[in-house]
Amino acid sequence: MNPWRYLAAKGDVEEIPFEIVGPMFSEMFQLFKALHPQISESLMQEIHDRCRPVRFKKKSLILDYGETCGHVFFAARGLVRAIFQREGMEQTCWFMGEGDIVIAVESFYSQQPSLERLVAMEDTDCIALSWDDLQVIYEKHVDFNIIGRKLTELYYRQAIERTKWVCLSAKERYDALFKDYPKFLNRVPDVALASYLGIGKSYLSKIRTDVHFQK
Repeated sequence: MNPWRYLAAKGDVEEIPFEIVGPMFSEMFQLFKALHPQISESLMQEIHDRCRPVRFKKKSLILDYGETCGHVFFAARGLVRAIFQREGMEQTCWFMGEGDIVIAVESFYSQQPSLERLVAMEDTDCIALSWDDLQVIYEKHVDFNIIGRKLTELYYRQAIERTKWVCLSAKERYDALFKDYPKFLNRVPDVALASYLGIGKSYLSKIRTDVHFQK
C-alpha cells in the first residue's frame, strides 16, 4: 500500500523527476561514505532498491499527531518543521533541511503513535525508507549497522548540545541557531521561528533589529 496515497489524492505529494533522483541518491551515499568509507556496493544497491523518492509539497503533513512514523527520510532539498503540542498550543521543536534525516524519533523507533507533527515548509524532496525495509537491511548488512550507529551518535550529540540552549536567552538561542545551522537562515518563517524560540513575533523583530545594529 502506498503510505502517501491520501496525500497524493489531495495533491500534496508528487513523484520526483527522474533526472533529479540520481543526484539525490548520490548525496545520501556521500553522507553514508563519510560515516563509513568502506560501505559496500551491494549495500548501496540494496538501499537504492528499497528506497522511494518522494516530493512533499509545501505545507503538506509528512506525519500527523497520532500517526505512527513508518518511514525515515533523507532530505535532499527543502525544509521540514517538527511541532508538538504543549498545553493546547503548538510549539516548534526543531527544523530539518538539506542533508538531514527527517524522522519522528520516538514514534519511529517504538512504532507507536506520534506526539509530533512533521510539516513541509517548502517543497521537500526526500528519499524514504520504511521501518520494515530498514530492519531487513540491518539483518543482511553489518555495514549498515555501523552507519546507523554513527548517525545515532551524531544526532544524539546534536540533541545534547541543543538541550544546553534552554539556559540561553532568546537572543542567544537565535544566534546559536543560525551560527550552528546557517542553512536555516532567511528560510524559517517568523511564526515558526518565534514558536521555536518561545517568544512573540514582536520580540523576534526586536532581536533582529538588535542583530542588525550590532553588525
